[in-house]
Amino acid sequence: MQDVILLLLSMAVHVVVSSLLRRAPPFKEMQTRLAAAKWALVRDFSAALRQDVVVTDRVTAHHLLVRGGAGGAFCNRPPTSAASSVLSRQRHHNIGSAPYGPLWRGIRRNLVSEVFHPSRLRVYAPARRRALCGLVADLREQCTSSNDGLVLAAESIHAALFGLSAAMCFGDGVDPGRVRAMADGMEDLIRSLVGLRVFAALPALTELIYRQRWNKLVTLRRQQEEMYLPLIDARRGLLRRPSGEAPTYVDTLIDLLVGDDNSASGAKAPKQRLADGEFVGLCSEFLGAGTEPAAAALQWIMANLVKHLDVQEAVRSEIDAVVGADAEEVSEEDLGKLEYLNAVLMEALRLHPTVPSVARQVSN
Repeated sequence: MQDVILLLLSMAVHVVVSSLLRRAPPFKEMQTRLAAAKWALVRDFSAALRQDVVVTDRVTAHHLLVRGGAGGAFCNRPPTSAASSVLSRQRHHNIGSAPYGPLWRGIRRNLVSEVFHPSRLRVYAPARRRALCGLVADLREQCTSSNDGLVLAAESIHAALFGLSAAMCFGDGVDPGRVRAMADGMEDLIRSLVGLRVFAALPALTELIYRQRWNKLVTLRRQQEEMYLPLIDARRGLLRRPSGEAPTYVDTLIDLLVGDDNSASGAKAPKQRLADGEFVGLCSEFLGAGTEPAAAALQWIMANLVKHLDVQEAVRSEIDAVVGADAEEVSEEDLGKLEYLNAVLMEALRLHPTVPSVARQVSN
């Protein structure tokens, strides 16, 4: 076993040295690369020596994560292998990958206050209704066109949710063909995320060993830039938003000023606007996080309703009593009256949480 490890190590060193000699970079650049490789080794081995502590008690987790126990020691997150940070070589971050600091606080506060605040969510009601009508029409068309009555509900739900997320992110005027292309690209990227973690550690080495996989990921990222940046630039060029149109997620990011995480300790660096790479990463995160967890939750809810027919009948009875059996749809104003339906949703999220765990890096 030791011989195999030494052989693999020698082969890896040979690949790195051969690549450096073949490219023949200046001596200072070689020093920089060697220093980066040394730091990566120290970081990876130190991470291997860390001890993981799993907290399952609800009160303790709430105290540590929400109430800021232990002097805020649980604020920071461990380094992640998010696509935006890995593919940009840690230059561009989104909310899921940014370390705790001015950038993370700025982009997270913007999302919560400018998009997810209840007063803001109400203005997206027309977009939600269009997505719902499109979903119902798609399901009905499948029912009438299918000989055996087979309906691909999961695909229809995913398409409707992605279209809604795209409208909230870029506006209502996005071409449906481009939306489908963005959805396909997001699906390809999500399938490739399993192999992304290998590039989070020792990228200079792993990019050479897994060159084909790395090139595929870079291509997917470039395709995202080609699809997203024209839509972002179009929102930048608007002198005035069309009357009655809700502000998009991109609109909230255009004028956002954030601090620099790399500024010296104690130095108050001037705030700056987001770069194009950060725009692409944040939009990709918004589309993915706005679609995949909700689609998975709806599929679990439907599966449980099919499994428990008594619960399904109780939900139906409550809806008929509140909105009427002949109603075309359940309005958002009626949702607050459907207490049993809300209980079913909460129970489904308890059984199948979209975020089963939260990782934090304790700082001394």
